[in-house]
Amino acid sequence: MSKLLKTTVLALAASAAITGAAQSAQLLQQVSLSASPDVPNKLPKLEYVLKDGKYVLGKGAEQPFVKFRVKAKKMNDGRIVSYRVESQDSGKKFASAGAFYEKKIDISFKHRVRGDELNALVSAGRKICETQGDRDKVVKQLIKPGLRYKMVVRAVALARKGEDIEHRQARVPVQVICHPEKFQVKDADLTVKFDGSPFSCPVKATLTAKFKTNKPGTFKFNLYRGDGEFQSVTKTAGESGIVIFKKHYTFKKATDRKYLIAVMGHPISTQWVPMKVKCNPKTGGFQTAPKPHNN
Repeated sequence: MSKLLKTTVLALAASAAITGAAQSAQLLQQVSLSASPDVPNKLPKLEYVLKDGKYVLGKGAEQPFVKFRVKAKKMNDGRIVSYRVESQDSGKKFASAGAFYEKKIDISFKHRVRGDELNALVSAGRKICETQGDRDKVVKQLIKPGLRYKMVVRAVALARKGEDIEHRQARVPVQVICHPEKFQVKDADLTVKFDGSPFSCPVKATLTAKFKTNKPGTFKFNLYRGDGEFQSVTKTAGESGIVIFKKHYTFKKATDRKYLIAVMGHPISTQWVPMKVKCNPKTGGFQTAPKPHNN
């Protein structure tokens, strides 16, 4: 065999090998993976609450379902034999099928988003709240592209060796919800101050309550007297977060009472504070606001 003929034969053989390899790999077409919320506008979400100046990830409600659709069609002498879908963020597979021999597949199914799929986005969500959150209102933003999903489809040749493996990706946006800090009464203090000596009637006393709040807002508290009577009071805190309430008394005879404040809807209350007057009676008796239950 001449040198020229030998070279030509080798070139043709190499070309045939390359062509055969390429054909054996071209077994799939129209491969796609789509993902969308099962309920329109109901996206997976991360919720944060502003607490003491920092955004804290809340426990959150159950995450929604995402609807997936897997599609593929055979090409040439291929047959589709398996597929799987997994979360790229958690690395966990949640759908797969194998041991079949199909010319095409078109499969739809639902998957409920798990918490571990969202873990990779927690820092990004917190950053959104830190830069765009509002002290007094709820802010909603999207993380795009959001959750990442991957599909792998495999096909084999019908009458010869060869296989084709195709990869596809799909994304689902995640909603970030930044909640403002809830209005809170953080502290309450109750004191009694006498104007002069409590041993010389008439005696004047001032009951003072001081409240601290985390932000402007309105709250209600009850001022309880030791005998069970109480007075309900509503106060509003401004930007300073400090609220002062005063109540004045005049005693004309010996008195032994105590008072306590409890803030409604907040786990805040004071200790019982005594108001004792030890003096000899002269005339009259106890004087204060017109309504006895307000004492």
